[in-house]
Amino acid sequence: MVESEQGQGIVELLNQLCREALQEDSLTGIREKFSKVEPCAFEHLDGITRVAVEREIGQILSSRTIERARYYARNLQNGLRTPPEEEREAINLNLWKGYDHIITDSLWNLGARARDGHHKAWYWGNFVPQIPFQLMSRYTSQGDWVLDPFCGSGTTLLEALKLGRNSLGVELNSDVYQKTSGLVAKASGKEGARAVLENHDSMDFDFAGFMEKEEIPGFKLAIIHPPYWDIIKFSENPKDLSMARDVDDFTGMLASLAHRILPSMKEGSHLALVIGDVYRKGEVIPLGFRSMDALASLGLKLRGIIVKDIQNTRAKRNSENLWRYRALKSGFYVFKHEYVFVYRYQ
Repeated sequence: MVESEQGQGIVELLNQLCREALQEDSLTGIREKFSKVEPCAFEHLDGITRVAVEREIGQILSSRTIERARYYARNLQNGLRTPPEEEREAINLNLWKGYDHIITDSLWNLGARARDGHHKAWYWGNFVPQIPFQLMSRYTSQGDWVLDPFCGSGTTLLEALKLGRNSLGVELNSDVYQKTSGLVAKASGKEGARAVLENHDSMDFDFAGFMEKEEIPGFKLAIIHPPYWDIIKFSENPKDLSMARDVDDFTGMLASLAHRILPSMKEGSHLALVIGDVYRKGEVIPLGFRSMDALASLGLKLRGIIVKDIQNTRAKRNSENLWRYRALKSGFYVFKHEYVFVYRYQ
């Protein structure tokens, strides 16, 4: 909640003002107490707390009755309370007004791919950093472990470092692993956050051994972003999902992978599957929904079906007119969306 001794001081001051406000008999008196707090003092609070505090104080100052002013003062007081360790969640609902950076709608218009930090667009199968940012912000806290069994260019790992989460990425392709290792090694993150990258097949990786080595109880979030069947051939390895013979083979391999991951997940953790559909011989193959059902068959609880916009992928870059012509000629629609399916484990 606070990043310094000054931050702790402003929390103590606000708590004192809340106590006084709840005893105050005058609406004017309550307003005067909070109007004396300089806005610059809030810079010593973390971002979420700062936004929530500013909004609660704004509502106190604009209240038209003493009852409403006291109501917002109680909200502020609750938000400043540090919950016991056993009650802490990824999102502190006492500060819910400070989480306006988290999307709660099922339609994600994320726009262009974020290129801040060490994120690069060199990899054909990468996804926008905004996806792991949203998922980790929603379902994990600082210090939690995040798993990416299809690590690719390391987007999840780089975002995890930035957010103060620990992460494990597993990558089958040795060439991709080498390049991603260099990028992750150069990345800086919040103090204490670690990113571990393994050149291995997730179907054979010893997740239990990793957890024992790292002394962690399990992963809080798994972000699964597999190949979209054979749209892009990532290797000639028969264990590579892009080498699947057909849709049934693909979804079977995907379900087997998820089944291997589940024992490594903490109770109440989440899995997110990021995937899109494919065209085959003039027909849409609903790979997204077929994959959604494959994971649901494992007993996972589906918590969200998110539709995310696709902006200027490498395959279609600088050729939008050509794709529009093809669509008009052949009667199909150009994919401009993909899915994020969110599941809860137990």
